[in-house]
Amino acid sequence: MSSKGAMPKQTIEAVAKSMYKQAISYGFNRDDIVRFVNEILDHAFKESGAFAVSPSKMQMGSSPEEFAIKGPKVHVRQARKDDLSLLEQWVEDPLGRLFLLSRVGGTDATLSDMFHSPANLFAVVELEEKPIGALAYLNHDKHHRVAELRKLIGEPEARGHGYAKLATQYWIEFGVTTLALRKIYLYTLDTNLANIQLNESMGFRVEGLLREECFVDGTYQDLLRMSLLIPQ
Repeated sequence: MSSKGAMPKQTIEAVAKSMYKQAISYGFNRDDIVRFVNEILDHAFKESGAFAVSPSKMQMGSSPEEFAIKGPKVHVRQARKDDLSLLEQWVEDPLGRLFLLSRVGGTDATLSDMFHSPANLFAVVELEEKPIGALAYLNHDKHHRVAELRKLIGEPEARGHGYAKLATQYWIEFGVTTLALRKIYLYTLDTNLANIQLNESMGFRVEGLLREECFVDGTYQDLLRMSLLIPQ
C-alpha cells in the first residue's frame, strides 16, 4: 500500500467514473458492480492487514479460555462467573440489548444460557481496571475454524471514544492467533449504520441479508450478516 496521503476527492471521483463506464461496457449489471467493488475492498484489506491491531501484551493460561490482553488504553480479560450480573445489567440498556439480537443456532437463548455454554467464550473489556463492556465468540467451531463475534460497550459514558473498535481489534487478534480462526462473522441490524461502518473499518464485509429476522420495538427487522476472512 502507498504511504502517500489521501487522494483528492476529485481524483477518486474521476477514477470511479472511468471504472464504472468500463464495467458497463463489459456488460456488468448492478449486482456485478457491487461484487466488483467488494473484490477491490477484499484485496485492499488483505494487503494492508485490516485486522491488524495496535501493540498489545497477551497473557495466556494453560488453555485458550484463560487469557488477559493488555493494551495501551483498554484491557480485555477472561470473563468470570461474577461478571454475569454486570452483563445482564448492560443488556437492559436500549443499546446494550442489541448484544442479544443475533441468532444462536437458530434458537432464542438467554444471556445466562450463552454465558455458560461450552461453545461460547466471553471476555470483559476494562478501562483502568473498570469493566466497561463485553466481547464474545459464540458457536466456536474448531473444525471449520469459524465463530460469531459479539461486542458491547455497556457503560454509556465509555461510548463514543473508540474503545469498542480497539477492544474488538484485540479480540480479533486473539481469535486469529490463539483460537486459529480463519473466519469471523457477526450480525447487525441493517439500520445500525454506525455499527456497520465500525465493522467495515475493521475489514468486515456484508455477505448476506436475513429479511425480518428479529422482532425489535414492535416490528420485524432485517439483519445483515458480515464476515472477516483471515488471509491464510
